[in-house]
Amino acid sequence: MKIVAVFFGGQTVEHDVSILTGLQALSALDAQKFHGIPVYIAPDGAWYTGEALKSRESYLLGEETKKGLARVGLFAGRPTSGPALTQLERRRLGGLEAKEIPFDIALPAMHGTGGEDGALQGLFELCHIPYVGSRPLGSAATMDKAFTKRVLMGLGIPVVPFIEVERPAEGAFIEAKVLKERLDRELTGIPFPLCAKPRDLGSSVGVTRVEDIDALAAALVAIFRLDGAAVVEAFVPNLVEYNVAVTRALGEATPSVIERPLGKAAVLDFADKYLQEGGKASKVEGAVSEGMASAVRIINPAELTEDQARRIRDYAVRAFSAFGLRGSVRIDFLCDAATGEIWLNEINNIPGSLSYYLWEPSALKLSFTDLLTALVEEGLRAARAARAERSADLAKSVIFKRRG
Repeated sequence: MKIVAVFFGGQTVEHDVSILTGLQALSALDAQKFHGIPVYIAPDGAWYTGEALKSRESYLLGEETKKGLARVGLFAGRPTSGPALTQLERRRLGGLEAKEIPFDIALPAMHGTGGEDGALQGLFELCHIPYVGSRPLGSAATMDKAFTKRVLMGLGIPVVPFIEVERPAEGAFIEAKVLKERLDRELTGIPFPLCAKPRDLGSSVGVTRVEDIDALAAALVAIFRLDGAAVVEAFVPNLVEYNVAVTRALGEATPSVIERPLGKAAVLDFADKYLQEGGKASKVEGAVSEGMASAVRIINPAELTEDQARRIRDYAVRAFSAFGLRGSVRIDFLCDAATGEIWLNEINNIPGSLSYYLWEPSALKLSFTDLLTALVEEGLRAARAARAERSADLAKSVIFKRRG
């Protein structure tokens, strides 16, 4: 039986959402094939493991709960005997004793900074730890919304006109006059309203519709408290949003069903995605049915023409492949319901609930448990393929004599 270490939490504004995804994954793992161990990264950066972390009632951790948990970390310089968490305990007579908690593969369920941006994946690569999902390059590239849009433009995939606005070197306020000059120069002919959002955050945190230049200046101040840069883009009239997941865990890159998420406002925000009720629960007994799984949505919306649906699936698969992604990735689109025009909005390489709810009604009929099994097996295959010999002798790059 393989041991799967599920990493969640993190020092990110998406910390709480990550807890939900982590708990969902732990409860949905196939108990006949895998044993899941939680690795929770608290807001202060401390890493914990322990059975209490599998219960929603434990969060956020109180001092009593912490007493029953183990503080752990990863030791980058450990021997190649296999992945393990390292637990340091103080001896009664002084000093520290290191204990190892072995596992076979890591499953990142961390959204946003530190988890979805390639940082955690880079640590796994350094420590030679097999892991589920995209590699550091694809993770970092798709976390940056402005960079993603530039790559998509090069692929001929439509994106709405946008500019990237960096936080000032001092303070967070940019004068309305300066903003207007940039808009006139770089978004010529694009009228208000506009959409402003953090460049490197997900879960629709900080996304704002702005009606005039003063509202934009105020929105940027709020965004710069969360992120170092913002994306300001055209607001799509008659806006409808569509999402589709893509995976190649079962072979070729394959799209899921298409969803139309339903929200109360013109732009879906954090509350629309994570604080609604009435969503469909998981088919997995005992699974946590919150997070993106509980949002209200329409599957394969009838208003989409065959051509529109084909374009959404085609753009999604092309983007997934171009960034070299793995795992279950959700790709979000914007549509003008009056004209039928479609633009790719953003790529979520670790989406809320791992987008399992888009695979259950798909042609593949994957339950959350089936999806996780496929993703873990994909990660193990990728790790085996990456074990190429990196010998200096083979590369003919030897300068210093090897001893022993």
